[in-house]
Amino acid sequence: MTGVQPAPRSLPARPAQLTLTVMTIRSQSGLRVAWVIAILWNLISTPATFLGAVPAIQKGNTVAWVALTFPFAGAWLLIWAVHLTLRWRRFGTSQFDVSDHTVTPGGWLRGTISARNLPEVAAPRLTFSCINRVVSGSGNNRSVREKILWQEEQTIQREGLLAGPEGAAIPVAFRLPADVSPTRSVDPDNRILWRLGARASIPGVDYSEQFEIPVAAAPAGPAPSEERSEPQSSVDDAPARPVDSRIRVEPGPEGGTRFVLPAARNLRAALLATLFGSVFCGMTGLLAVLIHSGAVDGPFVFVPWILLTAFAAFSLLIMAIVIQAWLQTTIVDATPGSLVVTGRVLGLSRSRSIPCRDLRDITVSVGMQAGETPYYDLVIARADGSASRVTAALRNKREAEWLAAEIRRALA
Repeated sequence: MTGVQPAPRSLPARPAQLTLTVMTIRSQSGLRVAWVIAILWNLISTPATFLGAVPAIQKGNTVAWVALTFPFAGAWLLIWAVHLTLRWRRFGTSQFDVSDHTVTPGGWLRGTISARNLPEVAAPRLTFSCINRVVSGSGNNRSVREKILWQEEQTIQREGLLAGPEGAAIPVAFRLPADVSPTRSVDPDNRILWRLGARASIPGVDYSEQFEIPVAAAPAGPAPSEERSEPQSSVDDAPARPVDSRIRVEPGPEGGTRFVLPAARNLRAALLATLFGSVFCGMTGLLAVLIHSGAVDGPFVFVPWILLTAFAAFSLLIMAIVIQAWLQTTIVDATPGSLVVTGRVLGLSRSRSIPCRDLRDITVSVGMQAGETPYYDLVIARADGSASRVTAALRNKREAEWLAAEIRRALA
């Protein structure tokens, strides 16, 4: 009898076993950090503005006008904190339930995002990114740079949403490539992290959350048979040309196929670069005016000249990027004998030709990025192991994959 007694107690083992394979990750809203930054900034900038900058402006000190940017920044920080608070009050803290306890390169990330009051009419956009987070400098000169190494996107239509306990739930399914790095945090100043983002435009406050996903190193040996039997996602299907693609495909002048990437093909990136360049050019001009008017003097009068030189050099670099974003046309001529890439800006052109026998593959890679938005270039891998990049700056990854596939097909 004693050997039979444990049997009824083991009946709940099945649901307990299921919970072991589910890992719950809470979203990273940053609400507390936002309020701390906003309060500290305004506690410092407000007295400094009314006690220091305003009296100096009244006395005719033109340099003091620059200090007015700090209270405006404080107001923006307060608006940002209030926005995050309204979002939290509406949706609460989101949770991501990972179906597979271990996520590895070459495997799948599957799960469900649940949030309070998420409407069933939402069409959330999901992004899954591998990011290299680098921290440089120390103290007040400490800076953080995040470089996107790999990213995949998908939009979940309203028909694909699931029923959650307090609103609609978002299904997640991403296939990781096998050649990416797992999570790495040995060096806190040079980390590899994986981030899942979910955004949906909703009347009122939009839904937007992020989750940091731990990705373990893939086990040695062949992949499990169940992984090989998984149906392929849209990422692995043959790339199709997006409906809104602006790339022109036409017969080449010397045979083969010509692909024309028109100028200003990414208006958002061009506008951001223009805004960024305008800010730096304005600051450069302000420094030049202050130096010319003699507003800057003293024993360290050479410091403004150093700053002016640095700002001028950086402004020239930004303006070169602006000209490229607005005016450069890229032409790719693919023939069975060679690949010719031509860039044209303001009537000036530069071409480079690569024989087909020297080509090994044409792939897609992240080029420039604006915040968390990557733009994709073409990478031409040569037979000798070297590689060259074609600056396509395509926002749509599917469009870049389609272009690479069509060029490979034309070369064949």
